[in-house]
Amino acid sequence: MSLFGESPPNSPSVATEAQNKSLFGDEPAAKRDITSSSLFEDNSNDNNSPWSIPTPKKSNRQNFVKNLLPVNQVPESYVDAYDNLLSAGQGHGAGVSLTAVRKALQSSQISLSDQGLVLNIILPAGQDSASSLERGEFNVLLALIGLAQEEEDIGLDAVDDRRKRLPEPKIPYLQQLNSQAQSKPAEPQTPSPKATRSNQRQDSFGGDPSADPWASPAIKNIPPSTAAHTMKPTSSDEFAPTAVNGVPRTTSTFTTNSVQDSTSTSADMANAWGSYNGSNSGGYSADTTATGGFGENNDPPRARPAHQQQNSMSASVALPKGTGELVTITILPDKEGVFLFSHHNYEVKTIRRGSTVVRRYSDFVWLLDCLHRRYPFRRLPLLPPKRLQVNGNHLAADNSTFLEKRRKGLIRFMNALVQHPVLSQETLVVMFLTVPTEISVWRKQATISVQEEFVGKALPPDLEDSLPSTLPDLFEQVRAGVRREAEIYIGLCLLMERLTKRNEAMAADNLKFSLALQTLTEGNNDVYAIDTNDVPLLNEGINATAKHLATSQSLLEDEARAWDSGILEDFKKIRDAMVSMKDLFDRRDRLAKDNIPQLERRIQSNETKLIAIRQKPAGTAKPGEAEKVENSITSDKESIVQQHARGVFIKECVRDEIVTFQTTIFTQSQLHQEWAQERVKYSELQASNWKGLVDETESMPVGE
Repeated sequence: MSLFGESPPNSPSVATEAQNKSLFGDEPAAKRDITSSSLFEDNSNDNNSPWSIPTPKKSNRQNFVKNLLPVNQVPESYVDAYDNLLSAGQGHGAGVSLTAVRKALQSSQISLSDQGLVLNIILPAGQDSASSLERGEFNVLLALIGLAQEEEDIGLDAVDDRRKRLPEPKIPYLQQLNSQAQSKPAEPQTPSPKATRSNQRQDSFGGDPSADPWASPAIKNIPPSTAAHTMKPTSSDEFAPTAVNGVPRTTSTFTTNSVQDSTSTSADMANAWGSYNGSNSGGYSADTTATGGFGENNDPPRARPAHQQQNSMSASVALPKGTGELVTITILPDKEGVFLFSHHNYEVKTIRRGSTVVRRYSDFVWLLDCLHRRYPFRRLPLLPPKRLQVNGNHLAADNSTFLEKRRKGLIRFMNALVQHPVLSQETLVVMFLTVPTEISVWRKQATISVQEEFVGKALPPDLEDSLPSTLPDLFEQVRAGVRREAEIYIGLCLLMERLTKRNEAMAADNLKFSLALQTLTEGNNDVYAIDTNDVPLLNEGINATAKHLATSQSLLEDEARAWDSGILEDFKKIRDAMVSMKDLFDRRDRLAKDNIPQLERRIQSNETKLIAIRQKPAGTAKPGEAEKVENSITSDKESIVQQHARGVFIKECVRDEIVTFQTTIFTQSQLHQEWAQERVKYSELQASNWKGLVDETESMPVGE
């Protein structure tokens, strides 16, 4: 079964061809279709999910290395060395980079053969995380280097025997980083997020009421909606339908707060999506509403080149501007809770607003559930899963690779919310990013409304007529497109992850190759003992090759890091937008239904019944029977009016979401431009590196 319940007749060739080979081409991979499982499949036995992790070879050995020396069983110098590398920018993925490992090995002054042996123990063939070393693996690396410096046997058994008296290696590179870290000026002590979280929990239950703004009675009456009044009115003449698309931008009191004349429309559109016009009676400060939810974007719009002027469907549709807010999320190092109830906390920061809060994964789940109830017809972002199941086995909650992917998924989730013109102004979103207390505590204190955004909204008299009759056809056209392209983007994200891992694997192999070449130079005098005159020149050329291989390793690692944090995330951002748009249409099918035909038939039946009652002779009709039927007719008519208005609002809402979805065009353009620049940059650096090797190997002996 495909992502959307059916298999496409013609799968994209780029996605199909990529599945015929394994990750590194060393053995055939099982045939599978990248679109055959759901986007966030938790119980799948294959690795098709974008959140899945390739099944590693020698996983038992790899896990043994990771868990051999936990952080609580190693000297402080091991812990400081790992932290100093991360502070010095030598981190990559979930650990320290291979470049840092290479520098540490070279600085340790152990023999080249010992360096190669240590590296092969730490990075066995087939390891899925060959691009970096996690803390446990780095601890084993330091222990192996220490054993080599003490001229003892190098191996995992030797490390296990010395567990209680681990050697402390002398590595000048790490010692220099440690000295730099100690020489930095001491920063002002600030309470840790965990301590702040605890203090905030205590303040919310007692103490001076004035010290806790969230405990005030005003917070009990949060306005049910703040997003329904954020869209400024537009002139009907400004966005008149064209012969090409026939989709006008309409004026609606549902999405506006006041009526303005057309002369002020152009000026207001610059801040239409960055303003907050909701009520201030719910305990908010004036600053919260005045600054526009998550910030206003007052920068003048950039002029588009003449050749890029819109001339298609979006030419007559106003694209809203984002809020300009940016959210960053980091995982706090210490888990909270005990035993089975322990969990990771996330530090959530908003750049423009400058707020910092601590949230757990279940808080994000609660927020999305509330938004689903309140805004079922909005393009809601995707939330990464809580856990994954690979080959029938649940991944450990502390799996660093999965936790890093989930953290990035949460970043995409929150940034999609704060950049949405309507969802960014919703009270729940604002509170989620600004309330300093725990969400569970705040929920007990606040009265939260999750009514659908259309409840209690009156239908403007001109809104229905302003919506073009071609909207249903437009909806079906867009739906078919996003269904098709969402499948393709899911496959592209998987392929991009594989390309990134291939670069990382090539970097690791280049490092091993470089060390192996350097090892050759130690024995060349013995190999060519009959005449050693050419051996120095031979060793010089081999060392040059090893040096340039190490440079190539650094370039490959840097490129893989750039892909992982930039290009791949952009692909996933577009994928999430496609899937969320597809989910919007699916929810519309389920939730936009009405029973107007049934009510009309019941009204007709009751009217006939009411006529019959009134025609009865006086005194024969039951007391109150006519009034009861009249009330039923009136109630049904009111229900028809409300459901009809809801249907019109839904059409306008979906149309507006399609308009905001148009901005993914620019995201795709920027993605391909940046990717092309990255490829050119690293290709030129690699070419320059190998050209230098050509010059340095010219003097190698080649015979007569």
